[in-house]
Amino acid sequence: MNLVRSSLVALAACGMVISCAARGLSVEQNDERGEFSKWRTIELRFAGPKSRALGEANPFEIRLDVKFRGPGGRELTVPGFYDGDGRGGGDGNVWKVRFAADAVGKWSYSTNSTHKALDTHRGSIVVTAPRDARGLWKLGRLEADPKVRYLKFRDGPYWLKAGCDDPENFLGGYRSYDSLAKRKAAIDYLAGKGVNSLYIMTHNVDGDDKDVWPWIGATAREAKRHSVSANTRFDIPKLTEWRELFEHMTDRGVVPYLILEDDSAWSGYDHQRYWREIIARFGDLPALTFNLGEEHNENYKLSKSLELAGRFRDLDPYHHPLGIHNVNRPTDSYIDSPAIDFTAIQTGSPGRKRSLDYCLSHNRLANDWIRRCQQRGRSIVVNFDEGRPEHDRRAWWSAYLGGGVWEAHVLEPYDRPHTAWDSVWSELGGARAFMESIPFWRMLPSNQLVLDGTAFCLAEPGVAYALYLPTGGTAAIELPSGSNYEVAWWDPQQDRAGKWSRRTRVAAGRQTLRAPTNGDWAVKITVAK
Repeated sequence: MNLVRSSLVALAACGMVISCAARGLSVEQNDERGEFSKWRTIELRFAGPKSRALGEANPFEIRLDVKFRGPGGRELTVPGFYDGDGRGGGDGNVWKVRFAADAVGKWSYSTNSTHKALDTHRGSIVVTAPRDARGLWKLGRLEADPKVRYLKFRDGPYWLKAGCDDPENFLGGYRSYDSLAKRKAAIDYLAGKGVNSLYIMTHNVDGDDKDVWPWIGATAREAKRHSVSANTRFDIPKLTEWRELFEHMTDRGVVPYLILEDDSAWSGYDHQRYWREIIARFGDLPALTFNLGEEHNENYKLSKSLELAGRFRDLDPYHHPLGIHNVNRPTDSYIDSPAIDFTAIQTGSPGRKRSLDYCLSHNRLANDWIRRCQQRGRSIVVNFDEGRPEHDRRAWWSAYLGGGVWEAHVLEPYDRPHTAWDSVWSELGGARAFMESIPFWRMLPSNQLVLDGTAFCLAEPGVAYALYLPTGGTAAIELPSGSNYEVAWWDPQQDRAGKWSRRTRVAAGRQTLRAPTNGDWAVKITVAK
């Protein structure tokens, strides 16, 4: 057994790798000063047996776990993974563990492995406060709270999702996205529009597009052969590239929303090994959300999906937010499950729902979920993954004003740059800007406060009100006495850099609000300062 003490490590000349002679162990993180910062990735590398990705014995069957013990005695057991040569090649002797510390101070670690070369390593690291962090790294882990219906960054704000759903096979073979450079450019474009989440399928073998999987194989048939029991083998170069993309997304403020199984996709894989690999390689990232499977009902009954969700949650030491797609109506078993943090609602059929009434039905559906959650004594995020009509902003405005969040689904063809749907991303970013200007996380659906007119209302009574008038016109509301109020109008055609219109002050009492022009408008009312 070798004990790695901080006094024995030496900083390499590049300032990025700390290493020692303890049986090939090295520790690495992405910090130019060589410090171990809170929330940043700390990567431990271990020298194991010389192996080949397709060789015997199968290196992917060698289990490595590392138990980290932090200040106050909190413990996390983090899975490790075989990483070939450690630089993206499939053959080598490198096993890794990636860890993100959530507290400043001294952390100890110890390994447990089915192979003696990887077993019984012990050591310690000192974690400092973050400095010069960028993107989502500086906000801490994105987490769910069973008492609040929005996700929140541990060291940052509540998070209002404004997501992009397409193309679902973003990691697949579409020419518009078939290289790392193209994918990074797409992320840069979406981030500039205010999109802060991207729906990413990680397995669609036998699913819709049949071009994304993490297992070794140039064809789906080969991938299936390498996804089962003792022959599970992962494509290290591909997963290395995925990692670089997800880090870029984190830098740019876009949360990777990983969909672990496509609808009607191959379900005969070893679920535990697949999930473990995904968590081991990407779970240290501060902002991840997971979905067990798109249109889960095509492969599993809900009871089975909830059982699988529990098993996934047990593997994830960080408890990243988790949901299951296509549970569309309030369902008690779903709400009550401790493994579930959000809905993933699909409404309508592609391109077929276009009426105003259907747009506005998302408000009622969000209200129904929130009401039932209140009755069950638990809050989950009411998230619309595939709301329709696809390009009609009135649908997502009605969802946001109902206390939900939105991920925009667009119409085919999908093998086009995201600029093909520019107005969708611009207007979605504008809706996010409006919502983030109010304390949305404290506000409740309050349509009963609208005394006259057609409008949806989200409110923290006496403090802040947000109304959406889908057809313009007027809406009347009663404002509590004791304060004066500021009124500001927002044109939903605007993007995230839009300007407020007709700022005015009003007194308490009944107020009739009139939209500045025809068409839909949003308005916020806050206590005057």
